[in-house]
Amino acid sequence: MPNDNNEVIYEKIRKIFKNKKKVLKKDITWKNYSRMWGDKTHRICSYVAMFPPRLANYFIKKFSKENDYVFDTFSGRGTTILESRLLKRKAFGIDLNPFAYVLSRAKSKSYSWEIIENEINIWKRNYDSFNEAIILDENLKVFYSDENLRQLTFIKYKYGRNWNNINDVDNYILAIVLGLMHGPAKKNGESIYFSLSMSNCISMSKNYVIKYAKKHDLIKPVDDIFEKIKKRAKYIIGSSQYSNEEAKIVYGNSLNITNYIDAKPKLIFTSPPYLNIINYTQQNWIKMWLLGFEDKIDNNNIGLDDKHNLTNYVNFMINYMTSISKIMDKNSTLVIVIGEVLRINTIYSFDDMWKEKISKIIKNLKLIEKYTDPIDQNKKATNSMGQRAGKSTRIDKIYVFKKI
Repeated sequence: MPNDNNEVIYEKIRKIFKNKKKVLKKDITWKNYSRMWGDKTHRICSYVAMFPPRLANYFIKKFSKENDYVFDTFSGRGTTILESRLLKRKAFGIDLNPFAYVLSRAKSKSYSWEIIENEINIWKRNYDSFNEAIILDENLKVFYSDENLRQLTFIKYKYGRNWNNINDVDNYILAIVLGLMHGPAKKNGESIYFSLSMSNCISMSKNYVIKYAKKHDLIKPVDDIFEKIKKRAKYIIGSSQYSNEEAKIVYGNSLNITNYIDAKPKLIFTSPPYLNIINYTQQNWIKMWLLGFEDKIDNNNIGLDDKHNLTNYVNFMINYMTSISKIMDKNSTLVIVIGEVLRINTIYSFDDMWKEKISKIIKNLKLIEKYTDPIDQNKKATNSMGQRAGKSTRIDKIYVFKKI
């Protein structure tokens, strides 16, 4: 019954949106690109709640020109960063999630295959000559063969837990590794991933995978994972556009953005955390493990803004918009992508938050445009989870603000 009620609610929403003046027309928006459109570097690693490259591309072109500054203050997997570079903009990104920082940084510059191949060979030689004891995590043995886990643990020791101190080339390779940590196998059993067959988007729980693997007789692959890293990196680089533009990526909190950059952006295109529907570290706990975050305590200590109740979330958005307005001038545009959240037959929309409270406090930003983008439930990244796939977000809203 709850599902039926939810469909009724969303049918009402769809009818309302038909009467809005900003109706998406396929011939003038990002909708004239396919879901898979975009440079292959975007596909280094999956990321929960990521917006598609075509969306960033559209708004970057609409609100900026070549050599303009484009910022993403919740840079995530680096979609805005890469699209900005390919469109010859000066890009800046910031994120407080170490996983997001590594991915965004990997998209901050282009690399030749020769440089990456040489460094992967160095990783392999370092592994072969590594004399310290490698202790395998019992929890991870559920997902990996001992051989694969031993190699991954070395990468964690040498590079992963040093994510904030390694050079750009090592960071790029680390991002490739994160993208291969787990994912589905082909019907013939072959896989580009290091794990037994599972979702590539969500790090599943140990107990769930134990039951699922037993039921489906899943096999944990035994690989030279450095060869898999090479193969994937060669494919990504060989299929991607090379750009001489380089972006600046920092690890930090966007609420303190004035501490990191003093340039005035022409465009800020970003997607803040949605209202308490995605725990970014928990849903990527295996990838966080590779970066040295061993448990929930380690992950919680990062201090991400992804677990707020409604009141705290509104206050968070007030603080964010106050902070971001300080780096804007009257030539700047702020574009925010926020999904509407459905919880227990109640829809939580940024529309209501803006009208009822935020706009009464944030006086120097004016909402000038609003777009509605229904999400195709059959094409969500979390569908790889099967019946466990999330249904909380079915509509994305894009809000366009100018400083006044």
